[in-house]
Amino acid sequence: MPRAKTKKVLELDEVECSDILDCYINPELIYTGGQRVVYKTNHPEYGVVALKIGQYRSSENPDGWDIERIEREIDILRGIDSQYYPKNFSFEKRTDGRYIIIEEFIDSTPLSRCMALFQTPLEILELIKNLAVGLNIVWEMDIVHRDLKPDNILIKQNRKPTIIDLGIARSLNSASITETLLGGPCSRLYAAPEQLKYDKKSIDKRTDQYNLGIILVQLLLKGTHPFDPKIVGGISIPQNIVDNKWYAQVFDSVDLSPIRPLASQLLGFQPYHRFRTYQMLIKKIDCCMEEYQ
Repeated sequence: MPRAKTKKVLELDEVECSDILDCYINPELIYTGGQRVVYKTNHPEYGVVALKIGQYRSSENPDGWDIERIEREIDILRGIDSQYYPKNFSFEKRTDGRYIIIEEFIDSTPLSRCMALFQTPLEILELIKNLAVGLNIVWEMDIVHRDLKPDNILIKQNRKPTIIDLGIARSLNSASITETLLGGPCSRLYAAPEQLKYDKKSIDKRTDQYNLGIILVQLLLKGTHPFDPKIVGGISIPQNIVDNKWYAQVFDSVDLSPIRPLASQLLGFQPYHRFRTYQMLIKKIDCCMEEYQ
């Protein structure tokens, strides 16, 4: 059924996607929300893929996706060939306000829904090391992810992570196309202080380290956010991040104390408090892992 051009569309449905879905055999809906649907389907050339159909922002649909951010993510993914990122096969921007992405299908669960898989300190450190290795791929491209969080980390059956959602990634070698928004582009519950204060000049590869530090301590706390007011007081998680107020008492446990130096440096309030190089970060992670082997 065709849409009236003046109608503000809030969600996609199968009717609006039927013309696209008719080109595929037995597409299986796996996600819907935020003016985007994702299907698992078979592609004649690429095999099993994730078919993403969404609506981009326009004068007729101001709540759609920022097409520049989508195009930026596609450009980054096309420059990467790694187990830590999904492969992009194709992208199409249609004149009817929709876009289509065909991407590698990752059989996985978001870390936000499977933190309980990582129980021991060694299992958690192995995941953090894998994430650091994956992040270094974009760091070497002079790109900062800026939105690392459990929802953007897919855990495969072998417990290896895939990092997704590079839509607000920023190249350190070019001007940002991101609009100036209060707090800057980030997920506020996993942002670094410089992101929440929108100190753009301070945002660099070490910003991703801070996001990684939050995830490390959250895993050690069995899912509880280390800046949660329920355990450290304060009025909100973002405010506690700005106030440098997190639950370091987790490392009072003898079993976890070897990880304190790693976590404390990752959560250094200023970027220069964090690891200066990727090699230094990996060395510290390896030293921690040796304590549990």
